[in-house]
Amino acid sequence: MNTLCRVVIAGTGRCLPARQVTNDELAESLQLDTSDEWIRTRTGIRSRCFAGPGETAATLGTEAARRALQSAGLRPEEIDVIICATVTPDLMCPATACLIQAALGCRPIPAFDLSAACSGFLYALAVGHQFVQTGMARQALVVGTEVLSRAMDLTDRGSCILFGDGAGAVLLSAPPSVNPQRGIHRIRLYADGSRQELIQVPSRVTPQPPPGLSVPQRLDFIRLVGREVFRFAVTRMIELIQQAERDCQELGLPPFDLLIPHQVNQRIIDAALEATHIPPSKVMVNLDKYGNTSAASIPIALDEALETGRCRPGDTLLLVAFGGGLTWSSALLTL
Repeated sequence: MNTLCRVVIAGTGRCLPARQVTNDELAESLQLDTSDEWIRTRTGIRSRCFAGPGETAATLGTEAARRALQSAGLRPEEIDVIICATVTPDLMCPATACLIQAALGCRPIPAFDLSAACSGFLYALAVGHQFVQTGMARQALVVGTEVLSRAMDLTDRGSCILFGDGAGAVLLSAPPSVNPQRGIHRIRLYADGSRQELIQVPSRVTPQPPPGLSVPQRLDFIRLVGREVFRFAVTRMIELIQQAERDCQELGLPPFDLLIPHQVNQRIIDAALEATHIPPSKVMVNLDKYGNTSAASIPIALDEALETGRCRPGDTLLLVAFGGGLTWSSALLTL
């Protein structure tokens, strides 16, 4: 009988486009009826990064992966599988993961995309974890990468102020010997497709009008029902945090040291913290700089938290996400 391996995060990396767009620039260049103050007070976002010419989900994901490999001290030929989470792939076929594989110079290995919107990275983390835990892979590369700026209606004040582009990546490994307190302890994944109309991103093959809408209408860009999504996100974030607190007790772990939520909206995060009595000092937030980068959000924040000392080896982290699907997810792990 095979013994399940202990899986740890061996390295992290991130890549943001060079072009940073402030709230003032966004309002002025697009002639939107908005302002820096209006955006900041409603979202907490001050700026975001937009991909420039030649930058795609694959190129950003490749650079994030290179940095994660460097962090882990691994070479591309040592990767055994690549899972890429994205809703803005370069192509419908081949997978963005295959483009990343080729760009890194990996040997022939499994490489595939996964789509779960803003929960995508944690869904991909769960898949990579199972590859390594069961011995099917020794090193799994998990990437979250998005270029949402190319799927937005830049005249829609309700949505275009929220999103940005970027990529983050982690390397999952099963070391020969590891402290039993380290590693990924529990991942929880959920979906409710009956509410899929609240967040939608169309493709070139999306039927018009798309399915699931109570009032049929054409869908050419990201569609977001803000008020309903806000209520959903706050409710699910509270549930995920409370469940993780129970998991810590059940698994004999200390309370988590740092919460890294999907970087969606400061008001959503604040509402969940108030309900769960978690102090802001225990939460990693960088949405003010990057906005909502969907599947890239959590790995970008994780890498930045490690780089800036917000967390360090031995700390227990809770990662939580929620997005289109509707999907929501969490991961409890110790670095």
